[in-house]
Amino acid sequence: MQKAALFHVVLDYLEANDTPSGDVQRFVDRWHRLKPQDAAPCPVCYLAGEEQPLVPLRAEGNFDVVSCPACKTRFDVPVDD
Repeated sequence: MQKAALFHVVLDYLEANDTPSGDVQRFVDRWHRLKPQDAAPCPVCYLAGEEQPLVPLRAEGNFDVVSCPACKTRFDVPVDD
């Protein structure tokens, strides 16, 4: 899965949940500090003050699926062919 595609799905999620722009920017800043080998952080947990990695699950149809083991938030990332 491309981290760039996941990033856009996460941003859409934050926007859809009316996350304050300052919190969105705080998460974006964290995302941009990720090293290539780092797992993507769960935005829900990160904004609650705890960093949890998003874990890849089995793909479903045309989507790669990642989920947070702590808060159970799930993100479906469209697969580009």
